[in-house]
Amino acid sequence: MRIRSLALRHYRNYHEQELTFSAGKNIILGQNGQGKTNLLEALYLLSHSRSHRASLDRELLMAGSDYAAVSLVMMPHGYLADIRLDVQMKRDTAGRLKTVFKLNGTPLKNRSQLLGHLPSVSFFNTDLALLRGTPSDRRRWLDAAVTQYDKRHFTYVAEYEKIRKQKSRLLKEQGMACTPAHLAVWNEQLARAGARLLQSRLSYLCFLYDPSVVRYLELSGQQEALNFSYQSQLEEANKAFKSRVDIDLEQAYMALLNHRINEERQRGVCLVGPHRDDIRFYLNGLEVCAYGSQGQQRTLVLALKLTELELLSQTSGEPPILILDDVMAELDPERQQYLIDHIPPEIQVFLTTTHLDAQLNPVVARYVGEGNSTIFKVSAGQIQAQPEKRCIR
Repeated sequence: MRIRSLALRHYRNYHEQELTFSAGKNIILGQNGQGKTNLLEALYLLSHSRSHRASLDRELLMAGSDYAAVSLVMMPHGYLADIRLDVQMKRDTAGRLKTVFKLNGTPLKNRSQLLGHLPSVSFFNTDLALLRGTPSDRRRWLDAAVTQYDKRHFTYVAEYEKIRKQKSRLLKEQGMACTPAHLAVWNEQLARAGARLLQSRLSYLCFLYDPSVVRYLELSGQQEALNFSYQSQLEEANKAFKSRVDIDLEQAYMALLNHRINEERQRGVCLVGPHRDDIRFYLNGLEVCAYGSQGQQRTLVLALKLTELELLSQTSGEPPILILDDVMAELDPERQQYLIDHIPPEIQVFLTTTHLDAQLNPVVARYVGEGNSTIFKVSAGQIQAQPEKRCIR
C-alpha cells in the first residue's frame, strides 16, 4: 500500500493543504502545536473511519467552519489503477453534522464499508494509556486493532453498543418497574451480541500472544517475561483464552444476566457484558500497570505495535502504512533503533518529530539520511515539502 497524495480542507487547523508523499519515509517536522498530529489523524480517519482522539466528528472541523473534507489517493499493491478515499463533513441548516465517506467518488452506506481499504498500524503517544489508563482505554486499543485485522469486528462493536445503550436507557428510566420478562428480551440480544464481540476479541488475542511475548523478550535483552490475560466477567472466557478451548459464550452470558437481573433493576445500570472487560499485562509475574516502570511500559506497547504490524502484513494482503506520532521522544536510543530495524522496507512510514538534529536525535537523523524519504516542515497549519527530497509522482 502506498499513499500518493492527501488533500485537507478546513480540517482542524488546516485551511487548504495538498501533499504528495514519498513511497518510503515521510517525516513530519515541526514544533508542538503546529498541526503534525492533525495530519496523521487525517490518515487514521480514512483507515479506521473514526478519529483516534475525537469522540465526535464535529471536533474535526476548523473553528468557525461548517464544512471539512479529507481526500486521499493511494496505490494498492498489484492494482493498475489508484484508489481514492474521501470523507466530507458538513452541517445542515439545522446545525446537524452529516459525515459521508466515499470510495472512488461513490458514497458508502456506512463507515464499516471503508474498513480494509487502507490498512494501518499507528503508534500515538496516547497509546501509552494502554497501560497507564483505564480499562476502557485498553478495550479501545484492542477493538481498533481487531478491526484492522478483521473488519467484521467493527460491526460487532457497533451492534453490541446499540443494544447496550438501549437496555441501559430502559433500566435508568424504569428501574424496578422494568419487569424481568421485559428485560429478558433485551438480555437475549445482549448475550448474543456480547458473545460475538467477546469471541472476536479472544481470537485476535490468541494470535497476538506468542509473537508479542517473543518481541518483548528480545527488547528486554532476555531479562523479562511478558504475560497477559483477558479479564472477563465470564470465568469460562478467561480460561478459554489460555487453553484455546471453545465454549458457549452466549449461554454463559445468559446465565450471568439472569443471575444479576434484579441487581441491574435495583441499580438501573447494565452490569454484565464485554463493555466491563479488561486486559491485564504482567512482567515476571508482576502487573505492569502497578509495578512497571515507564521504560517497561513503553517497551511493552512497542512490542504490541510491532506484532500488530507483523500480523496485519501477513493477513491483509497489503503492506499496511505505519503511523508514528512523536513516539521516538518516548523511547531511548536502543528501543528507537529496534523499532527502526524492525520496520519492513516495503512499509510506507509517516513519522512526526520536533527536530532532526544529529546530536539531539541521532537515531532518527540517521534513519532519515538513509534515503527514500521526504521531509515536510509544519508551521501554524502550513506544510511545505523540503525541496532537496524527492516525492513519488
